[in-house]
Parts: sequence; C-alpha cells; structure tokens
Amino acid sequence: MMTYRTRFTLLDERLLLCAVPALLAACGSGELAGAELSDQHASAVAQAASLVPTSDVALDKIWGGGGTAPIFKLVDDGTSFGASDGGGTFARSAPGAAAASLTLGYSGAPAGGASQVVVNYQAWAINGGAGTVRVNLYNGTTLIGSGPARALGASQQNLSETFSGLEVANGDQLRTELVFQNTAGQGSLVASIVWIDVTPPDGGGGTPPDGEPVVSDKLVPRDGAWWGAYNSSRNYGWDWGLAIKDFEQKAGRKLDIVYRYHDWGTTDNGVFPDRFETAQMREGYIVHLSWESRRYSAGQNVTWTEIANGAQDAVIRAAAERVKNAPGKLMIAFDHEMDNTDVHSADGTDESYVAAYRRIVDMFREAGATNVVWVWTPMGWSGTRARLPALYPGDSYVDWIGYDPYNFYECNGGGWKDPATTFGSHYQWMHEPAQMAWHGDKPYILSEFSSHEDPADPNRKGQWMRGVVDALKRYPDIKAVQFYNSNVTHRSPCKLAVDSSPQSVAGYAEAGSDPYVNQPHE
Repeated sequence: MMTYRTRFTLLDERLLLCAVPALLAACGSGELAGAELSDQHASAVAQAASLVPTSDVALDKIWGGGGTAPIFKLVDDGTSFGASDGGGTFARSAPGAAAASLTLGYSGAPAGGASQVVVNYQAWAINGGAGTVRVNLYNGTTLIGSGPARALGASQQNLSETFSGLEVANGDQLRTELVFQNTAGQGSLVASIVWIDVTPPDGGGGTPPDGEPVVSDKLVPRDGAWWGAYNSSRNYGWDWGLAIKDFEQKAGRKLDIVYRYHDWGTTDNGVFPDRFETAQMREGYIVHLSWESRRYSAGQNVTWTEIANGAQDAVIRAAAERVKNAPGKLMIAFDHEMDNTDVHSADGTDESYVAAYRRIVDMFREAGATNVVWVWTPMGWSGTRARLPALYPGDSYVDWIGYDPYNFYECNGGGWKDPATTFGSHYQWMHEPAQMAWHGDKPYILSEFSSHEDPADPNRKGQWMRGVVDALKRYPDIKAVQFYNSNVTHRSPCKLAVDSSPQSVAGYAEAGSDPYVNQPHE
C-alpha cells in the first residue's frame, strides 16, 4: 500500500485555540491559562522528537474545531519539522473533568481519498489523573472507526490506531477525535498526535503507479512487516514442517517467515536448505537461516580465522552449490549474535569475523548463489554496541540488519519493558546520525523476540503480545519480526514460548491479525 505520512506545521496558537468552541471566550479576551501547561508542553516536545517519520506528505493545516467542553487547552507543540520531524498536536482535558473530547481535521490529504488511516500518538496523565483516551475517526460528520480505550497513567505511552477497509473519497474530510475519560476526579489527561499515515485506495496490492513492487528484490515488504517465528521441532520428532504447522494453529494464521538454525558442516544439521525448508519455500514461506560456526554434535566452534583464511572453503562451497539450486530466494545470517561472548569469545577478533563473513558472501556470489539475502544480526544489547562498527561487514555485504530484543523481566533480573521499549532502545541508537554513517539505510528484522511471563499478573504477557504491532508502527524500518517460540536461553530457562499461558496465546493471535503484519507476497 502506498502510504502518505502527514506532518503538522507550526500554526498561530491563538488561531488554533479559537477553533475550539469551548475556548471562544478566552480567545476574545486574549487570556489563556498557558503557564500551567508549560512544563507538560515542554515534555511533549521532548518525547515527540524521538518519533521520527521516514517521509512526509503534508496534511499540514490543523483544522481544529468541534468537540465538547471542557478541553483545557489545545496547542501546536512548537517543534519544527525541519528540525526534528517530530512535532504534532497537543491536547489536555480540564483539571478534574470526567469527560472531554476534541476533534481535529487536516487539509492537504491525497486527492484520491483513503483506504487506511493510522493515527500515531502519545498519551499520559498528569497531576494525579487517570483514565482512558480513545481515538475516533470521522469522514466529515460520519463516524467510520473507533479505536480501543487506552488506559493512561503517569508514564507516557507511544500508541497507534489503525483504521482499515475505509472508503473515504476526499481525504480533506478526515476528522480525528480524541475522547478522554478521567476516572480519578483530579488531574488531567494529555494526548499528542505525532503523525498520521494515510493510504489511498490505489494502495491495495499489485504494483502502484510509481512502479514500486509490493516486495523488493531483497524480500522487503513495501508496507507493514512480515510476521514469522522459530519453533523447535524437538517435540515433533524433528519434523520441522509439522513444528511450524502446529505453531500456526496457535498463531491463528500462516506465517510469512520461518526461522531455523544450522551448524557448520556438510552432514546432518549442517546441510541446508533441507527437505523441510525446500518444501516451505515452495509453499510460499520466506525461509531465514541462521548459519552458525559451530558443530552442534561435537560441541565445538569453528573459528572465524579458519573460515577467513580458507581452511573451511569446502564447507562454504558445498553450501553455495546447494543454495543456488533452491526454489527461490532465502535469507541467511552468518553467526547471529556474533557479539555474544557467551558463544563466540574464542572465535577470533572482530576483524576476523568481518573477513569470514565477506569470504562466505564472496564465495556464494562466485558460485552463482545470488538468490541469498544477507542478514547481519548482533544482539542489540547496549553492553556490546561499541563493538558493532568494527563488526559490520559493509553495505555491499549486508541486505538486512537484525537484532534480538527480549523482555526477559525476572528471567534475568531486569524490569518489565513494554514492546515499544523492548524494541526501541537499539533501533533508536542505530538511527542516530553517528551510527547511520557506518551502516547506512537498511531494513530491520527482529530475528528473535519474545516476553517472559509476570508471575504476579497472568494477563500481562498477553497484553504485551497485543502491543507488539502498535510498537512496530513506531519503528517503520522494522520490516520483519520472528517470534522465538522456546523457553531455552544460554543462561537460564525462561517462559518465552507463545503457549506459556492461554493469555499469551490469545494476545499473540490477536496481534498477528493486524493488517500491518498481513502483507502480500507478490
């Protein structure tokens, strides 16, 4: 789907305020209770700056107007798009008000209308307030979509609502309503719309007028993200096909990507693609393989120096010959989590890893195995980030960048992290200008991800699962995710599997039904 990402330009504050009927008296007198808002206003600017749309087509005039009293104040947050691409609108309910709403409209929408609208916003409570905010979408005066009531507390949340299957003929008629319900009897609820994605009706599939295919030659979906998983076949008689089919029963859908781990060698698990993966490719799956410099059965590592100096060329050459005859393209990551010293401390220097990686890719290309999409996947842990520039093989050797974010919680003694926090830290670091300078602009894949259970709250993991897609929409360069459906980690067993509880299964299945992670393959 072609998506137009809107941006908001800085408007005259009094003009905007005067569009709200409840504030007409204040506009007439020139007296606005702005001082009370200033600290929260500044907070909104700072938080909004962390959300960076990748492109903008301006729905740039805030329409304002409508809504019910008492909205305390509506302002543009003052952040220039030229400076940060953050920005947005900022609304706050009157102190102590039980209910309030505000309607916003935007001009400059695509002339062809809209088939989908995604509203990305931030919301929180201040001064002891608590309650919910809901986003409603209108076509003129007709309600065409209503998002869920989102519970608010003192912590700022990044939220997103997707309204699909729309038939809006004129995008200028779009109206976004923020509905606050304050149940605390004190304080206020706050929301800031940061950007809005608008998909015109011609974006439903196939090749759009600009010629961009729905899937690139590097297996990148034009819109949204692939939905995938790793599922161990240990309990299925090592039948990897059956393991995926069983997982899909839990997921409530067919996966886009299946993930596997292969060791180093020319027999047994060192052989790929195997018969299961070949069959899956023919069935339309994207197969993603993690090729590891270890011999599982012997418990030994093959060093990066051995691979780089040519001592392992026979293994590489045999793999390349098999892969080039595969029935389509596949993704390969060499030594995912190469920065994990629990596994690779004795494998060699960072420079030897890069040399080994490049030798593998060069030999595949020389053999004619050009049907491989190469993935580079460090852990994504802050403790090893300083090493990553030296571990990066170079743009011509990397098609996707991966990382493995987990909400381990009690499993490793950490605190609970919502999906946006789980995914966001490494993503934001990698998108800083200093990091972009060495790795360029690549699609991202969450090669492994999951959450531990909260023993004190059996519903918490299910809610975490439900929030995964909303989190992905905050980070638009994440174009694929793979759930790690296993309780096994290097250090300790964790409750990471999707079936760790019925609530987890239900939340995961609900997340997987979102249109954002249901993209066409051709």
